[in-house]
Amino acid sequence: MTTMIDDRADAAWAAAVASDVASLEREGLDDVLVAVRLARSRLDAIEMRVARRLRQLSDEGRSDAPQRAIASATGKTQRDALDVAARDELCVERPDLEGALDRGELTAAHLDAVHGAARNLVGPVREEYLGHTDDLLRRASRVSLETFRRECRALAKHCASAPGCDPDVDELEQQRAASRVSRWVDPITGMHHTRLELDPVRDAKLGASINRELARLRATQGAAQRPWQQLLVDAALHALTGGGGSRPDGGVGADSIGVGAQRGAVVDRVPEITVVVDFEALTDAGRRHGLRETENGVDLPVATVRRMCCDAEIVPVVMGGGAEVLDVGRSERTATRAQRRALRALYRTCAHPECGVGFDACRIHHVEHWLEHRGPTDLSNLLPLCETHHHQVHEGRWGLRVDADRVGTWTRPDGVRHMVESTVNRTACPLPGEPPPRTAPTRRGSARSLDGDVHAGEGVGGDELAMV
Repeated sequence: MTTMIDDRADAAWAAAVASDVASLEREGLDDVLVAVRLARSRLDAIEMRVARRLRQLSDEGRSDAPQRAIASATGKTQRDALDVAARDELCVERPDLEGALDRGELTAAHLDAVHGAARNLVGPVREEYLGHTDDLLRRASRVSLETFRRECRALAKHCASAPGCDPDVDELEQQRAASRVSRWVDPITGMHHTRLELDPVRDAKLGASINRELARLRATQGAAQRPWQQLLVDAALHALTGGGGSRPDGGVGADSIGVGAQRGAVVDRVPEITVVVDFEALTDAGRRHGLRETENGVDLPVATVRRMCCDAEIVPVVMGGGAEVLDVGRSERTATRAQRRALRALYRTCAHPECGVGFDACRIHHVEHWLEHRGPTDLSNLLPLCETHHHQVHEGRWGLRVDADRVGTWTRPDGVRHMVESTVNRTACPLPGEPPPRTAPTRRGSARSLDGDVHAGEGVGGDELAMV
């Protein structure tokens, strides 16, 4: 087996090195990238075994710690070197993961996802989680890396919530206790770093404040000409301080990016937090597997959601009922608030299957263009796209069609069909032994209504999501 793995890795490396990349078309470049991935996975497996040997030598007093030796010899950061050592510890527990890395079936990033989800699991719960690695290996080849990370976290929560366990009771308190702020200066670049590690509720408050400031900044004159990251930095600074960012024209001032706070003033803000939860997730039967998360897809404990429901405004989104109109034809140019709420229930991020930009940073795009195709402002014709993918389908000559089930067909500018996948990305993660969830919480045809009030018994037969 080792010889076969070595031969495959050697062949992949030889193919990558021998490729005349400058003369290749897209299909040939894909082959090179596959070869690079196989070779890199093999190298990561070797590096991991080096870490294992370094750990043995360190235990015998013949070497320093593995992460220090790796960082010194390779130029990696201490954080990256620690990741290598963590992969080794994981693969000692589950040798099948090491074999999959050797064969190129997994990448080092997949191992990091498996390890990250298991970090706080101990004893029988950790054993149960790692006992499902066969399921994870199958999923790794079928879904994106971000989806794989989400499914690892969902599996870990599932194992921790087995009968006799009730992790939700103290989970938020543990997350709050683990929250921290780190600040440091990079000695090479001179850049100042501030890192916040927050529980999901406080992070949702901060995120809502940043998104509100970002939306206001994007509406200011000259914002379209500013780099996206600079807008985001200014929005974060203003959300945290009430001022202190740079002006849209590039200047600096105490309250430089908008109206509101004066120098020294205390700004009182009450951020709005949106939580999307399906009804089943709040019941005892559905608490182990249901949708309960912030608008950007961060899972929340059941107990936390129940507590938030006590004093929150609850807006049920009933897919298939009859209430607030979500199809307005050409009477409106931009998406209405009701339409945005319905879309938020369907999408965590940009609708492009390979994009992770959050919903609030996206534009609401008309699939049939408003001007060119006289497309209506109906829910079935709307979906969120980030700046990059919105530019692609307008100025970049990419084609996008969405069918009645919100399955999107993306076509490259050269006319070649790029992918056909569901655009909907707010779905519960599948658990071991369960089929993958439906691609969208809608029926055939688009979601047709959003009920702004709570009415017992209405919308029966539709799929219900609540926005808290």
